[in-house]
Amino acid sequence: MKDEEFINQVYGAVSKAFKTETIYLKGKDGVGRIVLFDEPELIPGEMNRYKISNPTMAVFDGEKLVMVVEAIPKKPTPKKLVGPIPVCMIARNMIINKKDGQKEYELNSKDSKFLLLIVVPDQGEENGQRSERILDLNDKFRGVMDLDSEYSNLKDFAICEIEDVEQVLDKLLKDNL
Repeated sequence: MKDEEFINQVYGAVSKAFKTETIYLKGKDGVGRIVLFDEPELIPGEMNRYKISNPTMAVFDGEKLVMVVEAIPKKPTPKKLVGPIPVCMIARNMIINKKDGQKEYELNSKDSKFLLLIVVPDQGEENGQRSERILDLNDKFRGVMDLDSEYSNLKDFAICEIEDVEQVLDKLLKDNL
């Protein structure tokens, strides 16, 4: 599956789940980049210094960030899989860069917690345990991440294969919203 096709499939599932919320997708509707920062106050002209991630999608309900989606079209390494989780935990600002300007969202209040969905390609059969590795990663990461910490903005997360995206997204939303 081509990268664009993969991302569009993830976007389709997200837009089906979020009918009234605003979904920013990198490269769609004038959105150039979505950038997470780890500083509560960004210094003009120094913003790149604090950039920590460029996620694929961001879902907002009004001014509140509800979910960040990381679509990884190529089979990722474990490092690439685990990376977005701590990044989202420490994120304090998000900027949506659009053709018509920037929109900044602060993520440093008590109600700034948001969800993270990481979607990867189908991992293929390997001794009949294709999806068990992904489930195992979810459990392992959840076991070492302190999502309840006052310093974490991440409410919950899920990692899934593209074929399971709708089911996993529904469960993530039912468990947390």
